[in-house]
Amino acid sequence: MTESTIKLARQNKTGKKALNVPLMKKKGKRWLGSFLRLLLIICLSYLILAPILQNIVVAFTHPDDLGMATSVWVPQNVSTQNWHVASLMINYAQALPYTFLHTSIMVILQTVCTMLAGYSFARFKFRFRSVLFAFVVFTIIVPPQVFMMPQYLFFRSFDIFGIITAITGKPLNLLGSTASLYVMSAVGMGLKSGLYVYIFRQTFRGLPKELEEAAYIDGAGFLRTFTSIVLPAAQAGILTVVVLSFVWNWNDSYYTNLFDNNNIRHLMLAYGKAISSVDEALASISSKVPLTYSFLLKSPVYEAAIAKTASMLVFLPLVVLYLFIQRKFVQGVERSGITGM
Repeated sequence: MTESTIKLARQNKTGKKALNVPLMKKKGKRWLGSFLRLLLIICLSYLILAPILQNIVVAFTHPDDLGMATSVWVPQNVSTQNWHVASLMINYAQALPYTFLHTSIMVILQTVCTMLAGYSFARFKFRFRSVLFAFVVFTIIVPPQVFMMPQYLFFRSFDIFGIITAITGKPLNLLGSTASLYVMSAVGMGLKSGLYVYIFRQTFRGLPKELEEAAYIDGAGFLRTFTSIVLPAAQAGILTVVVLSFVWNWNDSYYTNLFDNNNIRHLMLAYGKAISSVDEALASISSKVPLTYSFLLKSPVYEAAIAKTASMLVFLPLVVLYLFIQRKFVQGVERSGITGM
């Protein structure tokens, strides 16, 4: 082997070592970044899931074991007594079907109204369209408490262009009835309606106009084109709005307390009334449970456990709903275009 060949081999080895050092540094940074992201996800998951898991454990823990160190994460004695007492306390058997029906009606009215408004903003050109859409965005930004007094006075003396007063001699008082909530959902002033208009606007803007133009050329009218062409193509946005509207209306206690606060059949109102005074709520159902139940001891630990179990009963239907539609819902959020303007 000649001297030049030896030098060339040494240079090649030196070059490989020089190349390996930056490559190892790059891999090290990549592994470190992956580890930090994983650590962050674990910490955030713990912060989110720990209270829920603790509530589940408390709900299945026997009342005699509540507060014991051996029943923090795993119940020492599993029992469904807390579930039974909590369901009686919030009248779950009657409140659940009523709330489901009531929320479904509001979701249908709200979805239809916001869908038509979103399609109008996406397809039609009219004067002050940008200004009106700015007002829609304004309703998203401004908290609903700002409109509390005008809405309260409006439904206390509800009238439509003076027609009701001309017929009956006085306006209607819709306070204390679900009609006020249905009216708000039907006219686009329900909970988060501005956001739903925005989602539908983005969804319809993402659809090609050629589909509608082809339908018009083939002789289809506006209604047939909208129902047969536009709506099937906008299923992702519709599903997104339906799910969001159902969840927010299900959990709503602000509008329900404002306009229909005496309706204890509503699940959130029954839950709020029960946890505001758990001892009184438990005393009211003392005749409906077996004498072996130990809640008459008025233990603060037991009252807290019943309150946590009642909260589990309130959001349990939403968890079941999400398990059935999670894939389509995630796809709908991705395709609805809510990230752009």
